[in-house]
Amino acid sequence: MKIVTPSLFYQYAACPHWIWYDKFGDQSKRGAVPELAQKLMEQGVVHEMEYVKDLSFEHVATKDAKDAVAQTMKLMKAGAELIYQGMIEAEISSEGGSASGGDGVVWRGRPDLLEKRLGKSKFGDWYYAPVDIKSAHTVHDEHALQLGLYAAVLREVQGALPKEAAIINIDGERIAQPISKALIDKTGRRVREIEKVLDGEKPPLKLGTKCKHSPWFEECIRSAEEADDVCLVYNVHQKTLTDLRANGIKTVHDAAKMNVEALPKITHASEATLTRIKLQAQSLIENKMKWIGTPSMPEASFELYFDIEGDPLLDVQYLFGFWVRGDAGGKYATIGKIHRDPGAEGYYLYFLAEKPEDEQKMWQDFLQWIELLPYEDLVVYHYAPYERVQIDQLAAFHGGSEALTRFRDCLVDLAKVVQASVIFPTYFYSIKNLAKFFDHKWRHKKAGGAQSIFWYEQWLETGDRNVLQDIIEYNEDDVIATHGLHAWLKKNG
Repeated sequence: MKIVTPSLFYQYAACPHWIWYDKFGDQSKRGAVPELAQKLMEQGVVHEMEYVKDLSFEHVATKDAKDAVAQTMKLMKAGAELIYQGMIEAEISSEGGSASGGDGVVWRGRPDLLEKRLGKSKFGDWYYAPVDIKSAHTVHDEHALQLGLYAAVLREVQGALPKEAAIINIDGERIAQPISKALIDKTGRRVREIEKVLDGEKPPLKLGTKCKHSPWFEECIRSAEEADDVCLVYNVHQKTLTDLRANGIKTVHDAAKMNVEALPKITHASEATLTRIKLQAQSLIENKMKWIGTPSMPEASFELYFDIEGDPLLDVQYLFGFWVRGDAGGKYATIGKIHRDPGAEGYYLYFLAEKPEDEQKMWQDFLQWIELLPYEDLVVYHYAPYERVQIDQLAAFHGGSEALTRFRDCLVDLAKVVQASVIFPTYFYSIKNLAKFFDHKWRHKKAGGAQSIFWYEQWLETGDRNVLQDIIEYNEDDVIATHGLHAWLKKNG
């Protein structure tokens, strides 16, 4: 009997192959769960324990599934007001209804809380609704699907579908989640997708940034390379991949020689998109860059290279870092912290929120600093839209200024410049993937945005200033890399 649990929803959302490899793969090739993912799981447990410590509930503590289900059912029949870590399960058909004769799949879940509510059920004048405690600010798609699974199971075991479930977020706020037919149907579709994988059907290959959350990421890359799969082409939508495969474009070599004009309508792909896919495939095969335009970038004698570090789990931006060029005397280094003495090559300046509650102070210091900048001859380079998005959000929350409007007008996204001018022979286009082409290295082997978040959480937990220094050095390497990319584009474009 196949069993589908909410943890499989998370794995499927990150990488469907995670489920397949866990069941059918060579376990010696399984990598470690990334540190941030491990930290999130630990943090979720801590948040859950903190939230429930003042609640009065019946606790289903056993880890044995059969015993846990039996205890939970006993408590539900007795009308317990609140059940903590109860386990519920039901055999549900592929159509989403009751199954008999072993023709369904067991949907099993362990809601953090089962709340007793007034209404009719098999038990009497009450029924139960699920509540999950999450270390996030909003209800993510996989959270809603988990609640949909719990609700569908409860419909079977108590004879009543809850009208509404809820998430308790990282701030302890209750966010309602309506249980609609659309959500139950969507949950059923996801279960059927997972069921196929559990039956041994290996999902079509696809590589995305979420795949890096899986302990099987390196194995996915190896498998795709071995098959020369078209998914190795950067940033192709899953539905586009499906249509390309249906039209015989299954490998990188197929994509490199495809007749774009002869193809029928491909989902999410214009002729220009298909042409780029073809060029990207050729770049991979030849292991050569392909210039498709001349990089267009404004020139200025005063240059800033900008990178923000933020923690979406705590909803805080904790570091603004700048590589500053064109200020050899350090005229503009009077606000913020300096990690290098101002010199002809540049210096690193940063603003730091050591605690989440320091974000507003960091923002005000940043606003004070940008009042001083020479806007008549200034360009602010960054890579990808994160910096622009975050300063807009922080301005909406903490307030902006006229100088911020001028600063924002100076922003130049080098990711857009790359997109318009050059194709790299690489599977991903993060600045770390591109850095090998302009010979830049990070001091820390684990350096990355996810690692920075892990470090920040670790810093808050331990107060270890060496960890804080790791964050600062990582950000410094990031802004120097942004300068390195700009210089490389100027030289080679």
